[in-house]
Amino acid sequence: MKSWVEQEFTSADLGDKRLNERLKSVMSEISDNPQTSVKSAFQGWKEVIGAYRFFNNKKVTVDSILQPHRDATLDRIKQHERVLLVQDTSELDYTKKEKLQGKGPLSVLSRTGFFAHNHFVVTPEGLALGVWDTDIYARDEKDHGKSKTRKQRPIEEKESNRWLEGYRQACDLAESAPETKVISCTDREGDIYEIFEEWHQRKENGETTAELLIRLRQDRVIVKEQEESERKILAKLELEPVFGTVTLNVKKKTQYKKDKKGDSRKQVRSARNAILEIRATDVVLVPPYRPDRKLSKVSIHVVIAKEKKPPNGEDPICWVLLTTLKSNDFEGNLEILQLYAKRWEIECFHRVLKTGCKIEELQLKEDERIKPAVALYMIVAWRVMYVMKLGRECPDLPCDVIFDEAEWKAISVVVHGRQALENTPSLGEFILTVAKYGGFLARKGDGHPGAQAIWQGMTKVMDFAVVWKSLQEQHLIVEI
Repeated sequence: MKSWVEQEFTSADLGDKRLNERLKSVMSEISDNPQTSVKSAFQGWKEVIGAYRFFNNKKVTVDSILQPHRDATLDRIKQHERVLLVQDTSELDYTKKEKLQGKGPLSVLSRTGFFAHNHFVVTPEGLALGVWDTDIYARDEKDHGKSKTRKQRPIEEKESNRWLEGYRQACDLAESAPETKVISCTDREGDIYEIFEEWHQRKENGETTAELLIRLRQDRVIVKEQEESERKILAKLELEPVFGTVTLNVKKKTQYKKDKKGDSRKQVRSARNAILEIRATDVVLVPPYRPDRKLSKVSIHVVIAKEKKPPNGEDPICWVLLTTLKSNDFEGNLEILQLYAKRWEIECFHRVLKTGCKIEELQLKEDERIKPAVALYMIVAWRVMYVMKLGRECPDLPCDVIFDEAEWKAISVVVHGRQALENTPSLGEFILTVAKYGGFLARKGDGHPGAQAIWQGMTKVMDFAVVWKSLQEQHLIVEI
C-alpha cells in the first residue's frame, strides 16, 4: 500500500520529476517530525541541504505545494453530500526573526509577521477534508493609516476583500463538485454586504453558487414590512415566536475586553448549562451606500440562539447567523446552528499548525521561501485532524487505511509484543495507543484524545517506524 504522502501528492507537478520526488521526501520527513526545526527533521547534513535547496527553488510556491493536496481534497469532497468551506485569518508572528525579509506589521504594530487567510474544508460531522487554499500575506505599514478613508475606497482596495474572494473560491469549488452542496462559512469578519451581493447576482445570472453561513457582526437595516415599526434585524427577531430551546454546556472562561475608554476590563464567563431559545425569520437587507457602485436588496434567512436567563452580571450567550439556507421549523434551524458550530474546526487547525507544528519557529530568511514551508506544514496539520476525527467516527476500520505498515507494526510490537502482528489493530484502538504516547491518560470520563495528544504521540510513532524500517533493511526482522 502506498504511503499517505504518495497518495496525497500523486498529481504533484513542479515541472521536474526530481523536484516532485524531493517534495514527497521533504513532506515525509516534516510529517514524521512536525515539532522540530527543518534541520532536526532530516537525518543528515546532505538531506538538510537538499531541503533548503528545495525551498530555494523558484518553482516551489504555495500554489505548487497545495495543488496536489487540493486535487486529493476534491476527491474526498466529492464523496459527501454537503461540505463547509470555512474561512478564517490567523496571524503568524515572526517578530523575533529579525532577518526574515518581507514581513509586515500584525494587529499590534510592535509585532511583525504574516497573515494567513485559510480556506479549510470540513464535513457537517466535523471531518477535516483538506486545505482548499491559503493567502499568506504581509500587511503594508501604510494600511494602518487608512481607517478614515476606508468607507470611500472600493472593496477591491481593502484588506477585507479577502472574504469576498474566499466566497468566490467556494463557488469555484461548488462548480468543481456539482453533486456536493458547498456552504461558505465565516465568523463575524465575513459579514460584508458585497458577499451577499455576489451570491444574489450569481443567482440572478444562473451561475453556480455556494450557500452562505455567516455570523452577524452588525445589526443591519432591513426593508420595513406593512405595520412593522422595527427596521433592524435584532429587533425583528425579538418579535418572532420561539421555535424551541436547546441546552448548551458552557465552560468557564476569563477574557479581557476594552471599554469605551480603551481600558482593559476583566470578564468572567461562569460554567453552566445555558438554555438557548431559537428564533428565525426571513428578512430583506437594505444595501449600504457605496460611492463606486449601487448594491441590490438581498433576501436572507436569519437564525438566533440566545440564552434565556444568563447569570447576573453576565452577557447572554448569543449567536445570530445570516444564511441562504432556509428552514421553517425547529429541527432545520437547529441544524443551521450545528453546521455553524463546525467552524470551530478551523480554530483547532490553527492551533495544531502553530502549537503542534511550531511554524512560528521556522528559520527560513525570505518570505518567498517560508510561505511554501508553511503550506507544507498546513498539510501536516490537516492530517493530524483527519486522523483524529476519522478514528472517532470510524473506529472499526483497520488502522492500515491511514497508517503505514512500519508505523503500526513497530508500535504494536513495542506495546503488545510480536503476537500483535497476527492481526491488524482497528483504527480506534491504534489511535488510542498513539495518543497515550502523547500524554493522553485514557481515564474513565476523559473522552476522546485531542489533537495535541495525537500529534505528540505520532512523533513517537515515527521514531519507532524509523527503527523498524532500519531493522527490515538489515534483514533483522522476520515477519510472522
